[in-house]
Amino acid sequence: MPTPKLKPLSEQVIVITGASSGIGLATARMAAERGAAVVVVARNEEALNALAEEIRSKGGRAEPVVADVADMAQVEAVSARAIEAFGGFDSWCNNAGVAIYGELEDVPLEDQRRLFDTNYWGVVHGTLVAARHLKGKAGGTIVNVGSVLSERAMTLQGPYSAAKFAVKGVTEAFRTEFEAEGYPISVTLIKPGPIDTPYMEHARNHLGSPGLRNPPPAYHPRVVARAILHACETRTRDLYVGGGGFMMAMMGVHFPRLTDLIFEKIARPTQETEETGRMERRDNLYEPREDLAETSSLSGPPPRKTSFLLEAQMNPLGPAGLLIGAAALLGGAAIGMYTLRRPAPVPQRLADRAWRLGQSVARDAGHGIGTLGHEASRIAHRALDYAERAEREARPQLRHARKRAERFADKASRYASSVYDDARERGGELYDEARDRGRGYYRQARGRGEDLYDTARKRGRDNYVDARDTGWSLFKRARDDGHDAYEDARDRGWSLFGRARDRGEEVYDRARKRGRDSYEDARDTGWSLFRRARDDGHDAYEDARDRGWSLFGRARDRGEEVYDRARKRGRDSYEDARDTGWSLFRRARDDGHDAYEDARDRGWSLFGRARDRGEEVYDRARKRGRETYEDARDEGWHLFGRARKEVDRRAHQAAQEGDGLLDRINAFLKSRL
Repeated sequence: MPTPKLKPLSEQVIVITGASSGIGLATARMAAERGAAVVVVARNEEALNALAEEIRSKGGRAEPVVADVADMAQVEAVSARAIEAFGGFDSWCNNAGVAIYGELEDVPLEDQRRLFDTNYWGVVHGTLVAARHLKGKAGGTIVNVGSVLSERAMTLQGPYSAAKFAVKGVTEAFRTEFEAEGYPISVTLIKPGPIDTPYMEHARNHLGSPGLRNPPPAYHPRVVARAILHACETRTRDLYVGGGGFMMAMMGVHFPRLTDLIFEKIARPTQETEETGRMERRDNLYEPREDLAETSSLSGPPPRKTSFLLEAQMNPLGPAGLLIGAAALLGGAAIGMYTLRRPAPVPQRLADRAWRLGQSVARDAGHGIGTLGHEASRIAHRALDYAERAEREARPQLRHARKRAERFADKASRYASSVYDDARERGGELYDEARDRGRGYYRQARGRGEDLYDTARKRGRDNYVDARDTGWSLFKRARDDGHDAYEDARDRGWSLFGRARDRGEEVYDRARKRGRDSYEDARDTGWSLFRRARDDGHDAYEDARDRGWSLFGRARDRGEEVYDRARKRGRDSYEDARDTGWSLFRRARDDGHDAYEDARDRGWSLFGRARDRGEEVYDRARKRGRETYEDARDEGWHLFGRARKEVDRRAHQAAQEGDGLLDRINAFLKSRL
């Protein structure tokens, strides 16, 4: 694999995801301060625009791009925007991430998938897109921000730890595959420990506590930013940030069961707090919240701004520096454990067994610190002796070289000054001579040109005025003739159209009036017949009713008479008479109802026939009027079309004549000029 040729930071364009807060924000600001152009990416458009404006106001170069790294299409748009704004990029930092606190049984699967979409798939999307661009260049860097939790999962941060394990695995796979393909790309994994960012305030809380916090000791996000920028210009495999987190990871590797027991006891006390922080920042899992802050708003000890472990990894002394850093790391771990035990509430919550296990771990760590510290001290003293000896041997040679350089610089300065003075004097003389000769040639040429120009202008002016007057006179005549012909044709066409329109409207009005009169006559006849039938039916109904009531009265009287006689004769005779009376009444009522229905049906039949006849007459009249109107309209449009064609023909003829006159005028002017 060819060694990637990484540019100095001041010449790079760096793409940083998750740049609106925390580590990403600190990295963007620090990169801009060191001269790099930055493409800042996040979901919070307002915060990105404010950050870009801040960087530009200080003389830096920044391009904000709003994107969700969980969407591959949006990540590809970030690459296209970087190429459009700066012509490409040299380093890509996958830093965007979200967090969830809670027991795995309490965290919904939708939330866990959303976390993986951002923390894992965001890294995969960014690496794939960055590799497409960087593999065609001489060198480039992809920096993935992981965590020490990729070495040892943290209780109550299960989804986050699992995602960081996945980031570590996919980073190692990308690195080996790129090397096998021969891509000139450096792939670095940054593993921060606890960092004082808005991470805890942005996290989704399923613990039920008022607030969340980091286990001590915490580091400033600018310490991680230094590691990221170091990886951008120096080929590096992994970088740990923070000795406490590294110690925790190593304990998980070498003492897994002991680490399990400790985490079971200290997980909640070290990650829960009564302090809520800024409510505007709470829970950015699905939507962005308040950003543009590097550190959290929680109270507590100030974050550490130096990591001896990180300095040792970036130290050019190599193994000696690593051993020194290891000693410092173990010392920092011991201090961190002491800091962890120092708050009063924690020991009170720990059980006796956990406290004894913690003391045993401290003793083991103290023994390791003593051994590694002694070895690191011995190697460090040897390295310092080598440095002092080299300095003593190089000091005389440096003094001699400095004196020789000063003498050479003095001679070169005097020689350069002499050559410069001679060249300046000679150049001044040549310049004055050339300037005077040029001015003389310019005056002669200008005078001769002005004379020729005045003569030509005078002759051309006279010929131009004559030709222009003649041309305008001919053009006006042609224009007036064409305009008169056009107006005559237009007036004639409009006259024919008006006559045809008036004739059509007149015929249509007559037909409509005739149809309307026929319809009204038929309607009046129908209504007259209907009223007559209705009146006849009503009279027949009243006659039948009166006749029925008369028969009923007579039958009632007769029945009453019979009833009186029958009552005297007995109950049976009464019932017979009553039945006979009701039978006569029903017969009379039915006869009257039948007569009424016959009269009503006859009336409705006469009305329907009259209505149908009226509508038929009206339809015939309307159809005839419509046909007459359409004939008149078609004839009018035909006449109008003929008139318009005649107008167009005459106008075209006039235009051709005018164009011919203009051509003759132009030819005449060209022959004269």
